[in-house]
Amino acid sequence: MSMDLRKRIVDLSKKAAFAANKHGLEGQRAQVVLVLDISASMNALYKTGVIQRAMERILGLAVTFDDDGRIDLLLFGTNAYQLPAVTLEEIEGYVERVILAQYKIREATNYAPPLRLILKHYASPQPTPAFVIFITDGANADRGATAVVIRALSSEPVFIQFVGIGKEDFPFLRKLDELPGRLIDNAGFMSINDLDGIKDAELYDRLLNEFPRWLTKAREKRILTR
Repeated sequence: MSMDLRKRIVDLSKKAAFAANKHGLEGQRAQVVLVLDISASMNALYKTGVIQRAMERILGLAVTFDDDGRIDLLLFGTNAYQLPAVTLEEIEGYVERVILAQYKIREATNYAPPLRLILKHYASPQPTPAFVIFITDGANADRGATAVVIRALSSEPVFIQFVGIGKEDFPFLRKLDELPGRLIDNAGFMSINDLDGIKDAELYDRLLNEFPRWLTKAREKRILTR
């Protein structure tokens, strides 16, 4: 890793730690999971470096939360794909070297396949909860199937922060707070028009906004034991 990038990640981790402390999350451990849309409309965001820069910012959060400072990474479009973990050693050029070299950014948009992988990999017991950051720029074609998986995940140590980017309205994601049949509310939604344009401090603050409430409810329901 170049010295400039290492310095940037260190700086990002300090901003993420500040946001975590602001939300009462000092000392909280979590497995950071990043889920990235590879539908056709996302192509330019990969090619122009927007997704690479977003991954670097999420790694700053992972360094704060996760003892091994890594991002567990999934891609989704029509189907879902588990990729190698993103670490400090691997982050430089990851999008170009791993994602664009192996995957075509032109699939449809289904949310259920990656959520099923999350249910499989992060169900109880887990040493720490999974904090999932799910980035998409389009509404999904499988709302019924997605609702089923989100309900199943509500009794597991998994919180999903959906991030809608661009000008799509995301009516399904906006109404997740009202989704019935869940043990607890296990998903949040935030909308960002310009992923590159949002400042680091605001990004971390908004990403972490609903996580503390979920932690409290998860402990009350014994989904988490500490």
